[in-house]
Amino acid sequence: MPVKNFDELHQQHQNWKLDLLKTEKEIKALQDELTDLSPKASSTDQRIQVEHLQNALIRQKVVVNDKLQEITKIDKLMSEEGANSEALLKLDHLQQEDMEQFDRLFSELRKEFKTFRQSLG
Repeated sequence: MPVKNFDELHQQHQNWKLDLLKTEKEIKALQDELTDLSPKASSTDQRIQVEHLQNALIRQKVVVNDKLQEITKIDKLMSEEGANSEALLKLDHLQQEDMEQFDRLFSELRKEFKTFRQSLG
């Protein structure tokens, strides 16, 4: 979505932050659920999958925190330089691509988690 002015950029950033905070809560819920499911993982493959999912969720939590910091940094630059800065618009465009990739990867992790949950019966 091409953004044309400061208000649109600011609103987009607020939406990203809100989405990231929701994702952070979802990660916590998935980690808690994985803790509950872990005792049911009886085969070696299932235990390996538990460890893989634990690591993936930890990594996604780090990415969420990094993204929140990046968006805050962009917001600060916007307030200092204004939304018309060409460099800022380029940075924002890269952030848009990063957010889309993050959403795609987290969606894949959700599917992987769901498949694992179903495999435990």
